[in-house]
Amino acid sequence: MSACRCVRPSHQVERNRGSCVSVWISQLASYSHTKTTKKMDNTSVTYNMDCMAFMASLPDNAFDVAIVDPLYGINSPKMKMGGHGKYESTATKCRKARFDQGAGTLKNRVLNTMKCDWDQFPPSEKYFEELFRVSKNQIIFGANYFKLPPTRCIVVWDKVQPWENFSQVEIAWTSFNAPAKLFRQSSRGGANLEKKIHPTQKPIALYKFLIEKFCKSGDSILDTHLGSGSSRIAAFLTGHNFVGVEIDKQYFEAQEERFAAVKSQKEYLDKFDL
Repeated sequence: MSACRCVRPSHQVERNRGSCVSVWISQLASYSHTKTTKKMDNTSVTYNMDCMAFMASLPDNAFDVAIVDPLYGINSPKMKMGGHGKYESTATKCRKARFDQGAGTLKNRVLNTMKCDWDQFPPSEKYFEELFRVSKNQIIFGANYFKLPPTRCIVVWDKVQPWENFSQVEIAWTSFNAPAKLFRQSSRGGANLEKKIHPTQKPIALYKFLIEKFCKSGDSILDTHLGSGSSRIAAFLTGHNFVGVEIDKQYFEAQEERFAAVKSQKEYLDKFDL
């Protein structure tokens, strides 16, 4: 159904990283001449490496659309969440969810070692320069935290959040000249029954909404901060070529496991009416 490759960090990969990316770019070019539908094969490639190093190896406009959720610099894993006076950090709840889920061989390693200090600083200006260089269009979550150009089209995710002391929406900046969009889905329970493997995990349905609204058939998608892999799954379900980069090894392996589970469960795919 899909040709999926995973490049893991090693000395050999570090030496041959440029050639690996070059091979992928040539493959992508061949795909760009073929109209892709939901039922056609698509590539899903992931790299466990620094996104800045990856983007530095790319030519201009290598991707049609970048859909990214970079660091906000607000220490989000340590933010409190909960109710009835019993508050826990997002990271603590995430760890418990993975423990209850029994996430295979990764359970104990991710439970005990996942990092919680990665959201200390926002991306540098160089990050945004590179992102705009390597992609033709961009969708960037955390629009209210970054200095981005004025835009006609923002996307507002209404999280159906009843507590006023928590963020009730999230805002994504886009480079598209189109009317603003609204997506409404609870960030907890209800229609969002996905087990969390990352403190800032977003629903697959949110990324699917973005892809269907902004991506054309055959478009290639980049995610520089893969995290839980929701964007990757949405691209897979909609038949788009996708490349994701995640610097943290534990989160990278967790999303690999999640993606493999999605691919192997037809009833999961049927849930999205595909």
